[in-house]
Amino acid sequence: MDYELSPRERAWRDEVRGFIAEHVDERLVDETRLRGNEGRGPEAQRFLDALRARGWDRIAFPVESGGLGKTAVEQWLFIDQIETAGAPMLPLTFTSVAPTILRIGTDQQRQEWLPRIQRGEVDFALGYSESEAGTDLASLRTRANLDGDHWVVNGQKMWNTMAHTATHNWLAVRTEPDAPKHKGISMIIVPMDAPGVSVQPIQVWPGLRTNAVFFDNVRVPRDYLMGERGLGFYYAAMALNFERLSIGSAGMARRIFDALVRDVRERVVDGQPLRENPWVRDRLARLRVELDAARLLALEVAIRLDKGEVPAAASSMAKACVSELAQRVADTGCEILGLDGQLHAEEPGAPVKGRLQWLYRLSPMLAFGGGTNEVQRDIIGFMGYGLPRK
Repeated sequence: MDYELSPRERAWRDEVRGFIAEHVDERLVDETRLRGNEGRGPEAQRFLDALRARGWDRIAFPVESGGLGKTAVEQWLFIDQIETAGAPMLPLTFTSVAPTILRIGTDQQRQEWLPRIQRGEVDFALGYSESEAGTDLASLRTRANLDGDHWVVNGQKMWNTMAHTATHNWLAVRTEPDAPKHKGISMIIVPMDAPGVSVQPIQVWPGLRTNAVFFDNVRVPRDYLMGERGLGFYYAAMALNFERLSIGSAGMARRIFDALVRDVRERVVDGQPLRENPWVRDRLARLRVELDAARLLALEVAIRLDKGEVPAAASSMAKACVSELAQRVADTGCEILGLDGQLHAEEPGAPVKGRLQWLYRLSPMLAFGGGTNEVQRDIIGFMGYGLPRK
């Protein structure tokens, strides 16, 4: 596979870098980290407004739908540069849900939802996991029954991140109770302000908030069902593949690794420059090789998407590789810096501005966000290598 960027791709990468140099500063990076990387503060809003002013929130949209028509490689380059700079990422509304609506929605649904997404009027949370249906999405129990011109939704979703700020939920529900479990699921849009929707916060280890969301006889219009009835499992998989284009970027891990290397170059321990320690040099060299390999793996996914392939196994490889690499960067950094690596940003003398301990606490979530790595390995086995499912 040829990983060399074309002149057009290099020009786009350089344009994104120029935008970052103009709009990303330390205030934005600190706010993004301190707010749990959710991108919801005033500095993040300023940054996202600048993105929208250029139309870059629609990089995945085709030109005929008001977008930029960027290729998957160009989208990945954008994501990689933004992550490397430490800026907030575009919401999944733009990077996961909108591309799925473009492919499965009716003409009327595309005309209704895509302009509202582009204007920032609609923001989606992704309602997949349940207390007994996390890694096995096909076992979900949230039901939607058709009653005249409305669907009536009952059930519960877990780990519904951003549901407390979203306007709508991209909800996987069971509409065909007698069908095989993979074929009885549909995808429905549920307004978060509909009567019967309630949100309960769940605080997780790195200071992030996720949610449990309850649906009690929630009525939504019949035409809020997206795509074909009973194919929701495959639509969720489609949206997750788009999501993994961004999850597969090692930009965040590379940014913190580079900050760690800068600190090691200057740090002296027991009178000896830390950069001269053979063990430290070996660990950092190995991590750099892994980071470069992860970048090429993610780029391969984008290249194959542009060829019209469905690289399910490759995207699972990239997701598992990058998420576990972030853990190794954090582990190695905390080992090299010792107790100093555990300091928070607010504490005097914190190296790497306290980002090592933050990544250490965040990285376990990366291993299950967007699909657990255990399931990713199953996908790699049976879809990538033809191994039996059991």
